[in-house]
Amino acid sequence: MSEITLQMEQALDAWTEKYLPIQNHLVAEASWDGTMFETYGKEYAYVASQPAQNIWTWIDGDTGSWIANGLHIVNRIGYFITEQPCELDNIEIQVDVYGDNQ
Repeated sequence: MSEITLQMEQALDAWTEKYLPIQNHLVAEASWDGTMFETYGKEYAYVASQPAQNIWTWIDGDTGSWIANGLHIVNRIGYFITEQPCELDNIEIQVDVYGDNQ
């Protein structure tokens, strides 16, 4: 049985309002108003220890920059952990960070 992944685009503000990214308590002056976690060291270890439904990855690819649910490795810029989990199964939610895909 193959897994089907659907994609939905959401505005960054709507994503922030719905999922509520938490503050990075490990670094005093983290990026994205204190909500981004780095891709290495203690920040990555913390992210990887969180429930999968609460992890989001900022990705920079050929078609733009976006935030996708889940822990991704390729083309990652950073991670976010949200208070609210992504309640959807087999769906990738892409949040267009810079409006590249409009």
